[in-house]
Amino acid sequence: MLQVTSPMGWISLAGLGIVLAFALVWSIVGKIPITVEGQGILIRGAEVFDVTAEAQGRINELTVKAGDRIQAGQVIARFEQPELRLKIENTKAQLEQIEGQSRNLKSRGGSLLSQYQAQARELREKIAVQEGLVKKGILTKSTLMRTKEQLASTEQMITQNQMTQSGEELRVDDLKRQITEMEGRLGSTTELKSPYSGRILEVTAASGSLVAPGQRLLTLEPLAGALETVLYIPAGEGKKVRPGMAVRIAPSTVKAEEYGFLLGKVKTVSDFPVTPEGLRRVLRNDKLAEELIGKSAPLEVVATLEPDSATPSGFKWSSSKGPPTQIFSGTLSKGTVVVEDRRPISYVLPIVKKTLGTS
Repeated sequence: MLQVTSPMGWISLAGLGIVLAFALVWSIVGKIPITVEGQGILIRGAEVFDVTAEAQGRINELTVKAGDRIQAGQVIARFEQPELRLKIENTKAQLEQIEGQSRNLKSRGGSLLSQYQAQARELREKIAVQEGLVKKGILTKSTLMRTKEQLASTEQMITQNQMTQSGEELRVDDLKRQITEMEGRLGSTTELKSPYSGRILEVTAASGSLVAPGQRLLTLEPLAGALETVLYIPAGEGKKVRPGMAVRIAPSTVKAEEYGFLLGKVKTVSDFPVTPEGLRRVLRNDKLAEELIGKSAPLEVVATLEPDSATPSGFKWSSSKGPPTQIFSGTLSKGTVVVEDRRPISYVLPIVKKTLGTS
């Protein structure tokens, strides 16, 4: 008999059939992930805080550095304020001068006031006598009126003298109040205390530098919040992202090809694109905000990391253990969100239908 196909041919055909069968099963059962990507940063509590100078001054000493953990109320810097000290000394000198003038005025005015008051008593007694004489017709009313005018003038002098002394006392009290306020401000601003507890991410000032009120000295993250990643995805692709979707995060400090990706879940997605101003409020860094936002207006995606106490970092990785180091906030990262899992056959069916001319 004529041999059409050799045994090796049948073996090859069987192998090809197995491969085709496997491909068919995979096209129906298997899944191809559809992803969107974005740039982001690892951050704790989804926001960082600034500590700013409360007054103008020169930094004598910075007591903290990047990476330190601090508590609310802890002294982070000490200042020298020569201008405020000079103003206090000048105000004290002015107070001393005015107090001396006030003592002299009170001494002179006291005797003068006593004279006016004695004169007023005499005039009141004289008016009482003259009023009796006027009733008897012995004295004219015009004489009585002149005496009353003298009394009114004397009383006015008494009032002016008292107001002058009172005004000097008010000036003295006002200067004392100013000195107390300035000394209190000097005490509170000589040592700057942090209003927040947290871990310092960046120190933007140095010892010896002159700072203005409101100038940022350092940026810190809260200690209580969980480490999360904030991704910025172009708005067109970001609209596909929904809470609960899987996220793969590649920190810039870790080699993804060696240790894999951090695994997480989408927590929130912003409804509207993020503005540069909004991004600066979160990151407190203009240059970083410009780098992350680029030329587009992206959506902000916040993703939580899956914890895993068995890894050195404390988080779950696509590899078994991940890197042998800790992962800190402030680390730039790239994120990939799996927005859909499609079966391979779904890519083939439209081609077949188009080839066969069916809708």
